[in-house]
Amino acid sequence: MKLTIFSRLVIGYIIILSLAALANIYSIYQLRSVNEATRSVLEIDNRLLDLQKKLTDSLFSQMRYEKKCIVMKDYTLYDQFLVAKTDFDKNLKKAFLTADSPRIIELLKRVKQFQHRYQFLVGEEVENMKKNRSYNQTLHTEKKERNVNKVIDGLKQLEEYSKENTYNKIKQLDITVAQSRSVALIMISVTLLLGILISIIITRTITKPLSVMKRKTQEIAEGNFNISLEQSDLPEIAELADAFNVMCKRLEEVDEMKSDFLSVMSHELRTPLTSIKEGANLLLEGVGGKISEKQERLLNIIAEEDKRLVNLVNSLLDLSKMEAGMMSYNYEKKDIIPLIKGALVEILPLAQAKKIKFKVEIGNELPSIKMDTGMISRALRNLIGNAVKFTPSGGLIGVSTRLKDRWIEFSVSDTGPGIPEQDLVRIFDKYRQVGFPGSDQKKGTGLGLAIVKHIITAHGGKVWGENKPGAGSTFIFLLPV
Repeated sequence: MKLTIFSRLVIGYIIILSLAALANIYSIYQLRSVNEATRSVLEIDNRLLDLQKKLTDSLFSQMRYEKKCIVMKDYTLYDQFLVAKTDFDKNLKKAFLTADSPRIIELLKRVKQFQHRYQFLVGEEVENMKKNRSYNQTLHTEKKERNVNKVIDGLKQLEEYSKENTYNKIKQLDITVAQSRSVALIMISVTLLLGILISIIITRTITKPLSVMKRKTQEIAEGNFNISLEQSDLPEIAELADAFNVMCKRLEEVDEMKSDFLSVMSHELRTPLTSIKEGANLLLEGVGGKISEKQERLLNIIAEEDKRLVNLVNSLLDLSKMEAGMMSYNYEKKDIIPLIKGALVEILPLAQAKKIKFKVEIGNELPSIKMDTGMISRALRNLIGNAVKFTPSGGLIGVSTRLKDRWIEFSVSDTGPGIPEQDLVRIFDKYRQVGFPGSDQKKGTGLGLAIVKHIITAHGGKVWGENKPGAGSTFIFLLPV
């Protein structure tokens, strides 16, 4: 019978916990004699040290608020002083209840006496300031400092005495547990080593088949669907391997269907669309006879819509190829500046029609980079074209390029409506379009930014958008030098 992952984990944990329990039982038995001394250190000495720190912090807080209140004459700071005072008194009361020796009680009484004097002097000074009564501020300050120093000295003595008391008790404990320490260390070491060994064995039996599955998954991500996993001796992993193999076969079938779909799109849609385009052009040229003005308008509409459909089909085909890793790139060492200028020249007529101005900043001496110039030009046209599309008439578009570390950074900003925050992360998903109430811009296919992302990623770069709702947006990409 094969043990499941759950059964192996349970058995391993029982063994480890049993060994740990044996070690703990032995340690508890050996340390029973020192329990009282340890409790004394924890409940009295350490408690007093903790209270001493809190008292010191409360005192310094009072001093800070008191000085700020006197200098700035902001009496709300005096309220903060009173809060710190209340905290000090509360911790001092706890210290009295914790103290177990006359010496500590005497120290706490002195601290309480000088603290009350200091608090009284501060209250008296604040009252004088509120009522604009004259007083000797220098003498008052000296009295406060004298009492504060007495409080600090008392707290330091309390700390020193508590530490000394703790040291003596710990020294006694060290003598008591010296003999049992060696045995306890041996038991703990054996338990730890056995626990690690058992954990490694169990973890290895689980992670080994998962590592194989991870490697196979990476192969699938690279487009290799013709793979299969071997059966594991773990029932859960075996079931997962069966499901994985079924998935691979299904993905292979889907990949074949996608290839068939691309073929149909290429031949069954492009060809008739091209025929419609050519037919419309021939009719516009008068091949079929003279046409009326109304017919000419209708044919122009047909030609324009046919062109839009052809572009849509081409975009779908290109995106499908990019997603499938079938798009070919022709990488060459080229300068990106001419590509940017060329994209601006192409988009310029559309911008002029909307009276949009460009602010172009191109860095000097940008290095050449390895890229497919056609694809990068396409990405530039898409980003700049989007900026023109969403920028209202009379707006401004900023285009900049610079060298940033070992990257060339390109950015295009617009003065459009911006991108809603919830859409900023998903704006590069295919078919994702952002709509704005009252906006009259024409909707596209939702493929432009998705294509841009694939192109930039294929070049080893990064692309993202930055949002300024109501004040435009900025799209940035980086290409490695």
